[in-house]
Amino acid sequence: MATYVSRQWTARFEGMSRRDRGGCSYEAYLPDPLTGWTPTLPGDLAADIADAEAAVAELNRNGTRHVSLDGLARFLLRAESVASSRIEGLHAGPRRLIEAEAALSRGGGTPDQVAVEVLGNVAAMESAIDLATHPPGLDLADVLTVHRVLMKRSPTPELGGVVRDRQNWVGGSSYNPCAADFVPPPPEHVEDLLHDLVGYASGDDHSPLVQAALAHAQFETIHPFGDGNGRAGRALIHIVLRRRGLAPRFVPPISLVLATWSKDYVSGLTSFRHVGEANSPARSEAASTWLRMFAMATRRACADAQVYATRIDELVRQWRADLGRVRAGSALDLLLAVLPGVPLITVDSVAALTQRSAVAASAAVNRLVEAGVLVQRNIGRQRHRVFEAPAVLALFTSLERALASPTGDTITSEPVRPVPRSGR
Repeated sequence: MATYVSRQWTARFEGMSRRDRGGCSYEAYLPDPLTGWTPTLPGDLAADIADAEAAVAELNRNGTRHVSLDGLARFLLRAESVASSRIEGLHAGPRRLIEAEAALSRGGGTPDQVAVEVLGNVAAMESAIDLATHPPGLDLADVLTVHRVLMKRSPTPELGGVVRDRQNWVGGSSYNPCAADFVPPPPEHVEDLLHDLVGYASGDDHSPLVQAALAHAQFETIHPFGDGNGRAGRALIHIVLRRRGLAPRFVPPISLVLATWSKDYVSGLTSFRHVGEANSPARSEAASTWLRMFAMATRRACADAQVYATRIDELVRQWRADLGRVRAGSALDLLLAVLPGVPLITVDSVAALTQRSAVAASAAVNRLVEAGVLVQRNIGRQRHRVFEAPAVLALFTSLERALASPTGDTITSEPVRPVPRSGR
């Protein structure tokens, strides 16, 4: 039975104020397991979920018709990673990410820790997608791997992939849970709840969207790690939707919408935490509130993805028209396919992305520089050859503006035209 359990916090005298230094009684929430539970959903909600799943399926069908499949997939994944970080208060615009990425790509350092953490979330999302495409199923080690990748570039990498053994909390003081907004399960319950969650996420008892939504809400309720729970939990959405086959190529940027609907997002997660018997109507009602919001966010994310897929198509067609003849299968042809999702490149990264030689990659990069598609930037004292695509940066910037709009308004300005380099 889901309930709150009373615990006592012993005064530690670490904070500056009396409240921070004091002890208190607090209540930690202990949820019911997910495995074996079938929520009873009202008919209109079941229809909303079906519509949202149809939108995800349609995005994946239509997405395969676009001219830049790899570029679109990378663009959406990067947008999702940036938005997921933003929910946690880690906000770094495209330019900051570019500069941090350039410094790290050459083995250097950067003082912009926020940008580094956001890039860590991009890597964690990529890791999640990779795990979802390798059967047979999800296990706890997979979840720990995603979290380890996420935390690798954080200020506390030692927390990566380590299930907490002490009480944590959300909101209130940094020193005690006395005034917390939410206190997750006590540490002695975490491992069993995690194993149940992973078992549920590996099954197929519910439809893909219901499974992804419930798994995410349960993960956030358990809060199994010392840090990075929100970002790891949103990566779990990607794992489930990809593993179940609903989103084999494109997972819609659901975090993009959740970042804009932050109050509804938190409210939905809060409503999920019922108190009472595991099979009670109250539990189904609580889950329904969360599922309704999640279904709406998914449909909105699919709509946003379709808009940006069209924008990317326009961009790639423009590049190809300005370049003239491009030999099929060449390094240049392959680079154009991935470039919308890779705003920063080097010759070495192009060789890896296209699986072509460094000589061929260099020739492709030089041609795009001459056409104005790429611009060389010198990052750091050693002035390494690093290139960015201004039109892709403009696309990300428009996404940032759409994200900042409470209504999710999409910027519809014309794509940035490349400026050919003068000279040869």
